[in-house]
Amino acid sequence: RCIAFDIDGTLLDSAPADAAGLQVALRRELGREEPLDALLATFGMPGREILAALDVLPVDIERVMRVWQAEKRARAGWMCIFPGIEKTLDGLRARGASLGIVTSKRPESYALDMAPFALDGYFDLRITCADTALHKPHAEPLLKFLERLGAKREEALYIGDSTYDRDCARAAKVDFALAVWGSFEPEMEGVQRRLARPEDVLALLGG
Repeated sequence: RCIAFDIDGTLLDSAPADAAGLQVALRRELGREEPLDALLATFGMPGREILAALDVLPVDIERVMRVWQAEKRARAGWMCIFPGIEKTLDGLRARGASLGIVTSKRPESYALDMAPFALDGYFDLRITCADTALHKPHAEPLLKFLERLGAKREEALYIGDSTYDRDCARAAKVDFALAVWGSFEPEMEGVQRRLARPEDVLALLGG
């Protein structure tokens, strides 16, 4: 009865803009050339943790973050909703499901990314990185989602595209469905369900 969604790679096709913005920021600020594949492999954590995983020094992180976000915004036209998302969200609401967002984004990034697509009204609850001390792949974001919604683990499903999403669900003992349509790891192991397209979620609720 409760379905939580990741955003990037699940609701929004944002990876091209995000990765290109990070690539430019690293080149401009640090003189580093990083292949897009290496950058995409880190996505799923909060941005500052991504930079730390890429061995950006703490003294440089805020500067690189500012440039990264500015370069991503400059490519906002590259971002779009995955086909079938709105139809799926309409169908889930019609079937009485409670819907939520569990993301590693900061609240301000969430607002900037979601506002152009008018999706926010579909969701009963939003968990951003401001709501928890620990972030994906830790269990805390999903546990906070369950706590605030008053739901049990066995009543919930988390849909995401990355290993960070999968590991968060596993740690929280919540079933995980891989959004194959947006994942760079479509053969990922350790998933309870594998969804080829957004509309496949509707079959889980009988339609």
